[in-house]
Amino acid sequence: MTLSAALRNSASQLRTERSELNLRFIDSHHDWLDLSLGGPAGDAARTSLAGYTDWLAPSLHQMEHVAATLDHHANLQARREELEDRVIAFLGQIDERNVAAARAAGLLLNQVRALGDSLDWLCSQEIDALCTPAGVSPPVRFEEFSDLPVDTIHEINLAQANEHVAQLAAKNPDMKVLEASDGRLVAMVDPGEFRTTPASLTTFVEGVHSSDPETWQRAVDRGRNLAKASGGPAVVWLGYQAPSSLPRAIHADPARTAGSELVRFQRALGARYPQAKRTVVGYSYGSVVTGHAAKEDKIADDVVLVGSPGTGASHSSELHGRIWAATNAHDPIAIATGPHGGIHGPDPTTDAFGATPLPGADGLPGDHGTYWEDPRFLRGLGQVARAR
Repeated sequence: MTLSAALRNSASQLRTERSELNLRFIDSHHDWLDLSLGGPAGDAARTSLAGYTDWLAPSLHQMEHVAATLDHHANLQARREELEDRVIAFLGQIDERNVAAARAAGLLLNQVRALGDSLDWLCSQEIDALCTPAGVSPPVRFEEFSDLPVDTIHEINLAQANEHVAQLAAKNPDMKVLEASDGRLVAMVDPGEFRTTPASLTTFVEGVHSSDPETWQRAVDRGRNLAKASGGPAVVWLGYQAPSSLPRAIHADPARTAGSELVRFQRALGARYPQAKRTVVGYSYGSVVTGHAAKEDKIADDVVLVGSPGTGASHSSELHGRIWAATNAHDPIAIATGPHGGIHGPDPTTDAFGATPLPGADGLPGDHGTYWEDPRFLRGLGQVARAR
């Protein structure tokens, strides 16, 4: 039996049970009310039974809503199953020597099946919402989808995404949306096919302005460059309310709050991919976020601080993991910090802080925005991400 047929069958059974429940209640209700039971006890019993009508009507209404939800998703699944059959038929017609066409059709088939899983999950969430008291929030964090494949999580997030996320996903087919809400985006990009057991994972934490959807394409492009350099997937972590301007970036509170969110995400990432080598790259104000997270927990095997105004720590020994640092020679961020401290603490690239210079990136001539296109810098990141 197909999933759409199973959903329709469940809806039909639920409506049948609803009708039978209503009939049984009406028959028994009349029987009890007709009993010649006198006195205060009889009056109390009849009053209580009359109140059951107020309970039953909402329950019957709820059952009808659930049945309607099942029917709606059955129709969606039927359309998806039709598309899946068409893709399978097309696969059967492809010449086995046409490897590119077979690979493209195989990827499309995986996406269509992931869509089916996401529709099934969304259906269950709608039914839970109908049958659960108000106030229960739907899952929004990566950790809450631990039992679902990344492709399915992507489809679920797209089904509920705003236009900014939907457009970004359409422009970047190598991107999977792991979390999305107003001013927040967590997405994974991969230089090749998405793999279930990646050897390495790099999380990129952006800085000021990164909650603005207009900057998200740039962040995804930088994440893609990191993925190519490391040879494994890269997560673009824009999962916090970033300062909207440089003056606001002098405050540490947003970084502390974001640091706890980053710890939460990295734990979920580690639980899903326990064999992967994990690296976190904190850039600009994102390095402040990363520093606060790394003080709280070992968020990765390696932590790389790039163009950093400080980390909230006075020495690298306060941070968990192997700590690396790089700042371009002409990066004006150096104005905000120094060997003895600054807005968010000492410069991580100074000897006194105790971080290791990023391989090959010492004294590069670029400015604050050129890291992510600099081959030498990217080679250094790749070397750190690949090393065991």
